[in-house]
Amino acid sequence: MEHTGHLPRPDWVRRLNLFGTAVGDPARLVSLDADDMLAAAVESAGLAHFGDEAGWEAGYRAVCDALNEDAHLNVVGRLSARGEIIRNLQNRLRMVDYWRANPEALAAEVTAPVFVSGPPRTGTTILLELLALDPNLRPVRGHEAHFPLGTLPGAGADPLACSEPEQEFWADIQPEFMTMHELRSDLPVECVHFCQPEFRSWHWPMMHAIGDLSVRGVPLDFDAAYRWHQSFLRTLQHIDGTPAQFLLKSPAHMGTLPDLFAAYPDARVILTHRDPVKFVGSVANLTTTLHWMRSDSVVPSENGPVMLFIYQMMMDMVMGQRASGEVPDNQIADLLFRDLVSEPVTAVRAVYDRLGLEFSDELATAIPAYLADKPKDKFGKHVYEPAALGLDESTIRAGFADYISHYNIPLED
Repeated sequence: MEHTGHLPRPDWVRRLNLFGTAVGDPARLVSLDADDMLAAAVESAGLAHFGDEAGWEAGYRAVCDALNEDAHLNVVGRLSARGEIIRNLQNRLRMVDYWRANPEALAAEVTAPVFVSGPPRTGTTILLELLALDPNLRPVRGHEAHFPLGTLPGAGADPLACSEPEQEFWADIQPEFMTMHELRSDLPVECVHFCQPEFRSWHWPMMHAIGDLSVRGVPLDFDAAYRWHQSFLRTLQHIDGTPAQFLLKSPAHMGTLPDLFAAYPDARVILTHRDPVKFVGSVANLTTTLHWMRSDSVVPSENGPVMLFIYQMMMDMVMGQRASGEVPDNQIADLLFRDLVSEPVTAVRAVYDRLGLEFSDELATAIPAYLADKPKDKFGKHVYEPAALGLDESTIRAGFADYISHYNIPLED
Protein backbone atom coordinates (compact mmCIF):
# COMPACT_ATOMS: atom_id res chain seq x y z
CA MET A 1 0.00 0.00 0.00
CA GLU A 2 1.31 3.41 -0.92
CA HIS A 3 0.87 6.45 1.34
CA THR A 4 0.44 9.58 -0.76
CA GLY A 5 -1.47 11.87 1.57
CA HIS A 6 -4.21 11.45 4.16
CA LEU A 7 -4.17 7.63 4.40
CA PRO A 8 -2.49 4.75 2.59
CA ARG A 9 -4.39 3.46 -0.42
CA PRO A 10 -4.75 -0.23 -1.30
CA ASP A 11 -2.59 -1.00 -4.33
CA TRP A 12 -5.55 -1.85 -6.54
CA VAL A 13 -7.07 1.61 -5.88
CA ARG A 14 -3.74 3.36 -6.51
CA ARG A 15 -3.25 1.48 -9.78
CA LEU A 16 -6.77 2.08 -11.01
CA ASN A 17 -6.43 5.80 -10.31
CA LEU A 18 -3.18 5.86 -12.28
CA PHE A 19 -5.18 5.16 -15.43
CA GLY A 20 -6.42 8.73 -15.08
CA THR A 21 -2.89 10.05 -14.78
CA ALA A 22 -1.84 7.96 -17.76
CA VAL A 23 -4.39 9.59 -20.06
CA GLY A 24 -3.96 13.03 -18.56
CA ASP A 25 -7.41 13.45 -16.99
CA PRO A 26 -9.75 10.99 -15.22
CA ALA A 27 -12.66 12.70 -17.02
CA ARG A 28 -11.40 11.13 -20.25
CA LEU A 29 -12.18 7.72 -18.78
CA VAL A 30 -15.32 8.38 -16.73
CA SER A 31 -17.73 11.10 -17.82
CA LEU A 32 -19.88 13.03 -15.37
CA ASP A 33 -21.68 14.97 -18.09
CA ALA A 34 -25.14 15.88 -16.84
CA ASP A 35 -26.95 15.30 -20.14
CA ASP A 36 -25.17 12.00 -20.74
CA MET A 37 -26.20 10.63 -17.34
CA LEU A 38 -29.79 11.79 -17.78
CA ALA A 39 -29.90 9.97 -21.11
CA ALA A 40 -28.38 6.83 -19.58
CA ALA A 41 -30.99 6.82 -16.81
CA VAL A 42 -33.89 7.33 -19.22
CA GLU A 43 -32.67 4.60 -21.58
CA SER A 44 -31.97 2.07 -18.85
CA ALA A 45 -35.19 2.65 -16.89
CA GLY A 46 -37.39 2.94 -19.98
CA LEU A 47 -39.04 6.01 -18.46
CA ALA A 48 -38.79 9.72 -19.19
CA HIS A 49 -40.66 11.70 -16.50
CA PHE A 50 -38.58 12.85 -13.53
CA GLY A 51 -41.48 14.52 -11.73
CA ASP A 52 -42.87 18.01 -11.36
CA GLU A 53 -40.82 19.07 -8.35
CA ALA A 54 -39.58 22.52 -9.30
CA GLY A 55 -35.85 23.04 -9.12
CA TRP A 56 -34.64 19.46 -8.75
CA GLU A 57 -32.90 19.52 -12.14
CA ALA A 58 -31.14 22.78 -11.33
CA GLY A 59 -29.83 21.06 -8.20
CA TYR A 60 -28.77 18.04 -10.22
CA ARG A 61 -26.87 20.14 -12.75
CA ALA A 62 -25.22 22.19 -10.02
CA VAL A 63 -23.99 18.97 -8.37
CA CYS A 64 -22.63 17.69 -11.69
CA ASP A 65 -20.87 21.01 -12.39
CA ALA A 66 -19.35 21.05 -8.91
CA LEU A 67 -18.15 17.45 -9.21
CA ASN A 68 -16.49 18.24 -12.52
CA GLU A 69 -15.00 21.59 -11.55
CA ASP A 70 -14.40 21.58 -7.79
CA ALA A 71 -14.15 18.03 -6.42
CA HIS A 72 -10.91 16.99 -8.22
CA LEU A 73 -12.16 13.41 -8.47
CA ASN A 74 -9.83 10.58 -9.38
CA VAL A 75 -10.89 7.55 -11.46
CA VAL A 76 -12.38 5.69 -8.50
CA GLY A 77 -14.14 8.86 -7.36
CA ARG A 78 -15.61 9.54 -10.78
CA LEU A 79 -16.69 5.92 -11.22
CA SER A 80 -18.35 5.93 -7.81
CA ALA A 81 -20.09 9.25 -8.49
CA ARG A 82 -21.34 8.18 -11.92
CA GLY A 83 -22.80 4.93 -10.60
CA GLU A 84 -24.41 6.71 -7.68
CA ILE A 85 -25.90 9.47 -9.83
CA ILE A 86 -27.33 7.18 -12.51
CA ARG A 87 -28.86 4.95 -9.83
CA ASN A 88 -30.52 7.96 -8.23
CA LEU A 89 -31.83 9.24 -11.55
CA GLN A 90 -33.26 5.78 -12.24
CA ASN A 91 -34.84 5.72 -8.80
CA ARG A 92 -36.37 9.12 -9.35
CA LEU A 93 -37.87 8.00 -12.68
CA ARG A 94 -39.19 4.77 -11.20
CA MET A 95 -40.60 6.38 -8.05
CA VAL A 96 -42.43 9.04 -10.06
CA ASP A 97 -43.84 6.27 -12.29
CA TYR A 98 -44.90 4.28 -9.20
CA TRP A 99 -46.75 7.30 -7.80
CA ARG A 100 -48.51 7.83 -11.12
CA ALA A 101 -49.67 4.22 -11.16
CA ASN A 102 -50.45 4.15 -7.42
CA PRO A 103 -51.61 7.63 -6.38
CA GLU A 104 -52.93 6.22 -3.11
CA ALA A 105 -49.31 5.54 -2.09
CA LEU A 106 -48.85 9.23 -1.31
CA ALA A 107 -52.18 9.65 0.45
CA ALA A 108 -51.47 7.88 3.75
CA GLU A 109 -49.72 9.96 6.39
CA VAL A 110 -46.53 8.88 8.14
CA THR A 111 -47.40 8.88 11.84
CA ALA A 112 -45.15 9.70 14.78
CA PRO A 113 -41.76 8.81 13.27
CA VAL A 114 -38.82 8.52 15.64
CA PHE A 115 -35.64 10.35 14.61
CA VAL A 116 -32.15 9.81 16.01
CA SER A 117 -29.90 12.83 15.60
CA GLY A 118 -27.02 14.61 17.29
CA PRO A 119 -23.43 15.30 16.30
CA PRO A 120 -21.71 12.47 14.43
CA ARG A 121 -19.56 10.16 16.55
CA THR A 122 -21.84 10.57 19.61
CA GLY A 123 -23.51 7.16 19.44
CA THR A 124 -26.15 7.90 16.82
CA THR A 125 -25.34 4.82 14.72
CA ILE A 126 -25.30 2.24 17.50
CA LEU A 127 -28.43 3.81 18.99
CA LEU A 128 -30.17 3.45 15.62
CA GLU A 129 -29.20 -0.22 15.46
CA LEU A 130 -30.41 -0.85 19.00
CA LEU A 131 -33.76 0.85 18.41
CA ALA A 132 -34.14 -1.17 15.20
CA LEU A 133 -34.43 -4.22 17.48
CA ASP A 134 -37.79 -2.84 18.63
CA PRO A 135 -40.50 -4.68 16.65
CA ASN A 136 -42.74 -1.62 16.94
CA LEU A 137 -40.31 0.55 14.93
CA ARG A 138 -39.66 0.26 11.21
CA PRO A 139 -36.13 1.23 10.07
CA VAL A 140 -34.99 1.85 6.49
CA ARG A 141 -32.21 -0.57 5.59
CA GLY A 142 -29.38 -0.01 3.14
CA HIS A 143 -30.77 -2.02 0.26
CA GLU A 144 -34.19 -0.34 0.64
CA ALA A 145 -32.65 3.12 0.58
CA HIS A 146 -30.82 2.36 -2.66
CA PHE A 147 -33.45 0.17 -4.33
CA PRO A 148 -36.88 0.92 -2.82
CA LEU A 149 -38.58 -0.66 -5.84
CA GLY A 150 -35.97 -3.36 -6.33
CA THR A 151 -33.29 -3.36 -9.00
CA LEU A 152 -34.15 -2.56 -12.62
CA PRO A 153 -36.82 -4.83 -14.12
CA GLY A 154 -35.24 -7.69 -16.02
CA ALA A 155 -31.86 -7.23 -14.34
CA GLY A 156 -32.40 -10.30 -12.20
CA ALA A 157 -30.17 -8.80 -9.54
CA ASP A 158 -30.40 -8.95 -5.76
CA PRO A 159 -30.88 -5.51 -4.13
CA LEU A 160 -28.74 -6.61 -1.19
CA ALA A 161 -25.83 -7.42 -3.51
CA CYS A 162 -26.32 -4.37 -5.72
CA SER A 163 -26.26 -2.00 -2.77
CA GLU A 164 -22.82 -3.26 -1.73
CA PRO A 165 -20.88 -0.83 -3.97
CA GLU A 166 -22.22 2.06 -1.89
CA GLN A 167 -22.08 0.16 1.39
CA GLU A 168 -19.44 -2.54 2.02
CA PHE A 169 -17.31 -1.51 -0.97
CA TRP A 170 -16.35 1.76 0.74
CA ALA A 171 -14.18 -0.19 3.14
CA ASP A 172 -12.48 -1.95 0.22
CA ILE A 173 -11.52 1.45 -1.19
CA GLN A 174 -10.34 2.70 2.22
CA PRO A 175 -10.01 -0.09 4.83
CA GLU A 176 -9.71 2.37 7.72
CA PHE A 177 -13.29 3.47 7.08
CA MET A 178 -14.61 0.43 8.96
CA THR A 179 -13.04 1.75 12.16
CA MET A 180 -15.14 4.90 11.75
CA HIS A 181 -18.49 3.63 10.53
CA GLU A 182 -19.84 0.22 9.55
CA LEU A 183 -21.96 0.16 6.41
CA ARG A 184 -23.86 -2.97 5.46
CA SER A 185 -26.70 -3.53 3.02
CA ASP A 186 -28.90 -5.09 5.69
CA LEU A 187 -28.27 -2.47 8.40
CA PRO A 188 -30.46 0.57 9.05
CA VAL A 189 -29.10 3.64 7.28
CA GLU A 190 -29.29 7.40 7.48
CA CYS A 191 -31.97 9.42 5.75
CA VAL A 192 -29.32 11.02 3.53
CA HIS A 193 -29.09 7.72 1.64
CA PHE A 194 -32.68 7.69 0.45
CA CYS A 195 -32.92 11.47 -0.08
CA GLN A 196 -30.20 11.38 -2.75
CA PRO A 197 -32.64 11.65 -5.72
CA GLU A 198 -33.48 15.14 -4.42
CA PHE A 199 -30.17 16.64 -5.48
CA ARG A 200 -30.61 19.67 -3.24
CA SER A 201 -30.34 17.47 -0.14
CA TRP A 202 -27.55 16.94 2.38
CA HIS A 203 -25.80 13.97 0.79
CA TRP A 204 -23.81 15.45 -2.08
CA PRO A 205 -21.77 18.13 -0.23
CA MET A 206 -21.07 15.63 2.55
CA MET A 207 -19.61 13.00 0.26
CA HIS A 208 -17.56 15.25 -2.02
CA ALA A 209 -15.50 18.39 -1.54
CA ILE A 210 -17.85 20.55 -3.63
CA GLY A 211 -18.38 23.38 -1.18
CA ASP A 212 -21.55 25.42 -0.91
CA LEU A 213 -23.81 24.93 -3.95
CA SER A 214 -25.50 28.26 -3.23
CA VAL A 215 -22.57 29.93 -5.03
CA ARG A 216 -23.97 28.21 -8.12
CA GLY A 217 -27.38 29.63 -7.40
CA VAL A 218 -28.79 26.37 -6.02
CA PRO A 219 -28.68 26.22 -2.21
CA LEU A 220 -29.78 23.15 -0.29
CA ASP A 221 -33.58 23.11 -0.19
CA PHE A 222 -34.78 21.56 3.07
CA ASP A 223 -38.48 21.83 2.15
CA ALA A 224 -37.78 19.85 -1.02
CA ALA A 225 -35.62 17.36 0.88
CA TYR A 226 -38.38 16.64 3.40
CA ARG A 227 -41.03 16.41 0.68
CA TRP A 228 -38.96 13.66 -0.94
CA HIS A 229 -38.36 12.17 2.51
CA GLN A 230 -42.13 11.96 3.14
CA SER A 231 -42.89 10.54 -0.30
CA PHE A 232 -40.21 7.86 0.12
CA LEU A 233 -41.56 6.72 3.49
CA ARG A 234 -45.13 6.71 2.20
CA THR A 235 -43.98 4.53 -0.67
CA LEU A 236 -42.37 1.98 1.66
CA GLN A 237 -45.53 2.03 3.75
CA HIS A 238 -47.60 1.32 0.63
CA ILE A 239 -45.28 -1.51 -0.44
CA ASP A 240 -45.41 -2.99 3.08
CA GLY A 241 -49.19 -2.83 2.96
CA THR A 242 -49.44 -1.56 6.52
CA PRO A 243 -48.88 1.69 8.45
CA ALA A 244 -45.55 1.92 10.21
CA GLN A 245 -43.87 3.93 12.92
CA PHE A 246 -40.63 4.67 11.13
CA LEU A 247 -37.23 4.78 12.79
CA LEU A 248 -34.93 7.29 11.11
CA LYS A 249 -31.55 8.86 11.64
CA SER A 250 -29.16 11.54 10.49
CA PRO A 251 -26.98 14.13 12.19
CA ALA A 252 -28.13 16.46 9.39
CA HIS A 253 -31.61 16.66 10.96
CA MET A 254 -30.11 18.52 13.89
CA GLY A 255 -29.54 21.52 11.62
CA THR A 256 -33.09 21.48 10.25
CA LEU A 257 -35.33 20.74 13.24
CA PRO A 258 -37.96 23.37 12.35
CA ASP A 259 -38.26 21.85 8.86
CA LEU A 260 -38.42 18.34 10.31
CA PHE A 261 -41.29 19.24 12.67
CA ALA A 262 -43.06 21.12 9.89
CA ALA A 263 -43.03 17.91 7.85
CA TYR A 264 -43.76 15.62 10.82
CA PRO A 265 -45.56 17.56 13.59
CA ASP A 266 -45.90 14.44 15.76
CA ALA A 267 -42.27 13.32 15.36
CA ARG A 268 -40.15 12.23 18.30
CA VAL A 269 -36.46 13.21 18.23
CA ILE A 270 -33.58 11.77 20.22
CA LEU A 271 -30.48 13.97 20.42
CA THR A 272 -27.21 12.35 21.49
CA HIS A 273 -24.46 14.34 23.19
CA ARG A 274 -20.76 13.82 23.87
CA ASP A 275 -17.61 15.71 24.78
CA PRO A 276 -16.93 17.89 21.69
CA VAL A 277 -13.22 17.10 21.88
CA LYS A 278 -14.17 13.54 20.96
CA PHE A 279 -16.67 14.23 18.21
CA VAL A 280 -15.26 17.28 16.38
CA GLY A 281 -11.92 15.70 15.50
CA SER A 282 -13.54 12.37 14.73
CA VAL A 283 -16.10 13.82 12.31
CA ALA A 284 -13.41 15.97 10.69
CA ASN A 285 -11.35 12.85 10.07
CA LEU A 286 -14.40 10.98 8.78
CA THR A 287 -15.20 13.79 6.33
CA THR A 288 -11.59 13.95 5.21
CA THR A 289 -11.59 10.19 4.61
CA LEU A 290 -14.84 10.33 2.60
CA HIS A 291 -13.28 12.97 0.35
CA TRP A 292 -9.94 11.10 0.17
CA MET A 293 -11.70 7.99 -1.11
CA ARG A 294 -12.69 10.00 -4.16
CA SER A 295 -10.00 12.62 -4.67
CA ASP A 296 -6.23 13.04 -4.48
CA SER A 297 -6.60 16.73 -3.60
CA VAL A 298 -7.55 16.69 0.07
CA VAL A 299 -6.09 18.98 2.75
CA PRO A 300 -6.94 17.47 6.17
CA SER A 301 -6.05 20.63 8.11
CA GLU A 302 -8.88 22.49 6.37
CA ASN A 303 -11.63 20.16 7.55
CA GLY A 304 -11.12 20.53 11.30
CA PRO A 305 -11.89 24.27 11.55
CA VAL A 306 -14.86 23.84 9.19
CA MET A 307 -16.37 21.08 11.34
CA LEU A 308 -15.68 23.09 14.49
CA PHE A 309 -17.56 26.08 13.07
CA ILE A 310 -20.47 24.06 11.70
CA TYR A 311 -21.18 22.05 14.84
CA GLN A 312 -20.64 24.92 17.25
CA MET A 313 -23.16 26.97 15.26
CA MET A 314 -25.55 24.02 15.02
CA MET A 315 -25.52 23.19 18.73
CA ASP A 316 -26.05 26.84 19.69
CA MET A 317 -28.92 27.01 17.21
CA VAL A 318 -30.63 23.90 18.61
CA MET A 319 -30.36 25.17 22.18
CA GLY A 320 -31.92 28.46 21.09
CA GLN A 321 -34.74 26.79 19.14
CA ARG A 322 -35.68 24.59 22.07
CA ALA A 323 -35.57 27.46 24.56
CA SER A 324 -37.68 29.76 22.37
CA GLY A 325 -40.31 27.17 21.53
CA GLU A 326 -39.48 27.26 17.82
CA VAL A 327 -39.38 23.46 18.08
CA PRO A 328 -41.44 21.37 20.55
CA ASP A 329 -39.04 20.59 23.38
CA ASN A 330 -41.41 18.04 24.90
CA GLN A 331 -40.97 15.90 21.76
CA ILE A 332 -37.18 15.83 22.13
CA ALA A 333 -35.17 13.54 24.41
CA ASP A 334 -31.49 13.96 25.23
CA LEU A 335 -29.09 11.06 25.64
CA LEU A 336 -25.52 11.30 26.84
CA PHE A 337 -23.01 9.08 25.06
CA ARG A 338 -21.53 7.98 28.39
CA ASP A 339 -24.94 6.81 29.64
CA LEU A 340 -25.61 4.91 26.42
CA VAL A 341 -22.25 3.14 26.70
CA SER A 342 -22.32 2.41 30.43
CA GLU A 343 -26.00 1.51 30.95
CA PRO A 344 -27.60 1.04 27.52
CA VAL A 345 -30.85 -0.58 28.66
CA THR A 346 -31.45 2.01 31.37
CA ALA A 347 -30.52 4.86 29.03
CA VAL A 348 -32.80 3.71 26.21
CA ARG A 349 -35.64 3.05 28.66
CA ALA A 350 -35.35 6.64 29.96
CA VAL A 351 -35.55 7.97 26.40
CA TYR A 352 -38.68 5.88 25.75
CA ASP A 353 -40.27 7.19 28.96
CA ARG A 354 -39.53 10.77 27.95
CA LEU A 355 -41.07 10.32 24.49
CA GLY A 356 -44.05 8.21 25.55
CA LEU A 357 -42.89 5.07 23.74
CA GLU A 358 -43.47 1.54 25.01
CA PHE A 359 -40.27 -0.14 26.21
CA SER A 360 -40.80 -3.90 26.02
CA ASP A 361 -39.13 -6.77 27.86
CA GLU A 362 -38.17 -8.09 24.44
CA LEU A 363 -36.14 -4.95 23.71
CA ALA A 364 -34.54 -5.03 27.15
CA THR A 365 -33.26 -8.53 26.37
CA ALA A 366 -32.26 -7.81 22.77
CA ILE A 367 -30.06 -4.77 23.52
CA PRO A 368 -27.30 -6.50 25.57
CA ALA A 369 -27.33 -9.51 23.23
CA TYR A 370 -26.76 -7.25 20.22
CA LEU A 371 -23.99 -5.30 21.95
CA ALA A 372 -22.24 -8.50 22.98
CA ASP A 373 -21.86 -9.32 19.30
CA LYS A 374 -20.74 -5.81 18.40
CA PRO A 375 -18.27 -4.55 21.00
CA LYS A 376 -16.72 -1.12 20.77
CA ASP A 377 -13.78 -0.99 18.33
CA LYS A 378 -14.86 -4.34 16.81
CA PHE A 379 -13.20 -3.28 13.54
CA GLY A 380 -10.24 -1.53 15.14
CA LYS A 381 -9.74 1.79 16.89
CA HIS A 382 -10.43 5.00 14.99
CA VAL A 383 -7.08 6.79 15.19
CA TYR A 384 -6.39 10.35 14.04
CA GLU A 385 -4.21 13.33 14.94
CA PRO A 386 -6.25 16.45 15.88
CA ALA A 387 -3.33 18.74 15.03
CA ALA A 388 -3.16 17.33 11.49
CA LEU A 389 -6.82 18.30 11.15
CA GLY A 390 -6.14 21.87 12.27
CA LEU A 391 -7.62 21.34 15.75
CA ASP A 392 -6.54 21.66 19.36
CA GLU A 393 -8.37 20.72 22.54
CA SER A 394 -8.48 24.15 24.18
CA THR A 395 -10.08 25.80 21.15
CA ILE A 396 -12.74 23.10 20.93
CA ARG A 397 -13.59 23.24 24.63
CA ALA A 398 -13.81 27.04 24.58
CA GLY A 399 -16.07 27.05 21.54
CA PHE A 400 -18.46 24.53 23.09
CA ALA A 401 -18.43 25.79 26.68
CA ASP A 402 -22.14 26.69 26.66
CA TYR A 403 -23.08 23.37 25.07
CA ILE A 404 -21.08 21.36 27.62
CA SER A 405 -22.61 23.29 30.51
CA HIS A 406 -26.18 23.22 29.18
CA TYR A 407 -26.33 19.42 28.79
CA ASN A 408 -23.96 18.67 31.70
CA ILE A 409 -21.73 16.68 29.36
CA PRO A 410 -18.93 14.73 31.09
CA LEU A 411 -15.48 15.45 29.71
CA GLU A 412 -13.43 12.54 28.42
CA ASP A 413 -9.70 11.91 28.55
